[in-house]
Amino acid sequence: MSTATSVPTSANAESRPPTAGWIVSPAFDLLFLANLPWLLAFVPGFVAAEGTPHIAFWQLYFLTTPHRWITLLLVTLDPDRRDGRSWRFLAIALLSLFTIAGVKLVMDGFVCLLLVDYLWNGWHFASQHFGVLRIYSRKAGGGWPRLERYGLRLFIFYVIARTAGWSTGWLEDSPEGLAWLRGIDLAVLMLPACLLALELFEHSPHRAGKRIYLASVCGLYTGLLFALRDGHTILVAALTTASSMFHAVEYLALVSHYAWRRRTAGSAGLFRILTERWLLVLLGYMVLFGLSAAVLQRLGADAWQGLNLWAAFLHYSYDGMIWKLRRPDTARALGAVSAVT
Repeated sequence: MSTATSVPTSANAESRPPTAGWIVSPAFDLLFLANLPWLLAFVPGFVAAEGTPHIAFWQLYFLTTPHRWITLLLVTLDPDRRDGRSWRFLAIALLSLFTIAGVKLVMDGFVCLLLVDYLWNGWHFASQHFGVLRIYSRKAGGGWPRLERYGLRLFIFYVIARTAGWSTGWLEDSPEGLAWLRGIDLAVLMLPACLLALELFEHSPHRAGKRIYLASVCGLYTGLLFALRDGHTILVAALTTASSMFHAVEYLALVSHYAWRRRTAGSAGLFRILTERWLLVLLGYMVLFGLSAAVLQRLGADAWQGLNLWAAFLHYSYDGMIWKLRRPDTARALGAVSAVT
């Protein structure tokens, strides 16, 4: 990797490895970061006749739930991610726990917290996709940081909020409201169009990873928005499931990328020991946690729902603390130091 003081030449540019501009490698990125298999959501039969995706059980218990809880394990086991802020992580965990328990005691349910969870999760989806795009931008150089930061986040969050509105039907029952909504849809679609157009006009090399990732994310949420506009219930179900899988797989892939880099860098400890057999550890964790979650859901639905809300709120909060690329140690840990000099 070039240093900040090196001088670019055509010779060293041509000698860069074929993985230049990719976060891990072309095959890994296409499968697990750009998540191109999400396109299978368009295959007929992806969703059952009653409107439930065939993979919903596996997606919920073996991807979505484990990917949320792994953040808690990462913060607990890895001193580099805590970075001397253990008291802050503990305070957030206790505050979230007391809030959820208090709401349950006062309201005998989690309805208001589920609304908070949906909206916060939507912003979290948008922020994670921007974070991965930012890593690609640092590796490829160029780009439009402010437009990428705010444009991609706004677009994704709008589509997720639009999905909630569509499912309730409260605005679409009004012809005037629906007309306004469809107009806003078209305006918001200008954001991914601009992002993709500007990226295609960039002439610096090694941009394939970033371009494919951006096209994949924008394509998924653009397809979902058009499905919402057309009232295509089956396609909405397929693409919302695909977006959840995209998010969870992407996060687990990013954690894996970090774990592999921690084998030879950072502090010693239990997490670094686990990284020596990371794939086996990760697969074992996902299987055991998925099976446990399915059993606990049946034994105590309310308690398990409360625990999942707690894990979700910590996942959203902690991710904003442990993956900030403006922290030099985090950028180095993720290999997000610019390779273009």
